[in-house]
Amino acid sequence: MLRPPTAIIAAIAFAGAVAIAVWQMRRLKARAQFLVLLALGVTIGFLLMIVVQLPEFPHWLAAAMVLVVFIASPFATRTFLHSLKQDEQDELHESTK
Repeated sequence: MLRPPTAIIAAIAFAGAVAIAVWQMRRLKARAQFLVLLALGVTIGFLLMIVVQLPEFPHWLAAAMVLVVFIASPFATRTFLHSLKQDEQDELHESTK
C-alpha cells in the first residue's frame, strides 16, 4: 500500500500537522480548543480502525501516528484547561466590577 519513503513522509507530515494544531491552540478560543482535542481523539480511533481493516497498512506507521497523538494529547489538554481557568477568572473579575 505505502512504500517506505512515502510512509516516512506521511509520518513526518502527520506529526507536523498534530504539532502545529497543538501549538496554535493557545490562540484559539475554548470551543476551538475543544474541537482540536476531539479531533485528536477521533484520530486515534480512525487510525486503529485502519490498522484492523487494512492488514497491508504498515504497523510501524500506525504505531508512530498513535504515539504522536498520545504525546500531543497532554499538552493539548493542559492548554485547554488553562484556557478554561483563564475564562473563569475573567468572568469573576467582570462580575466584581
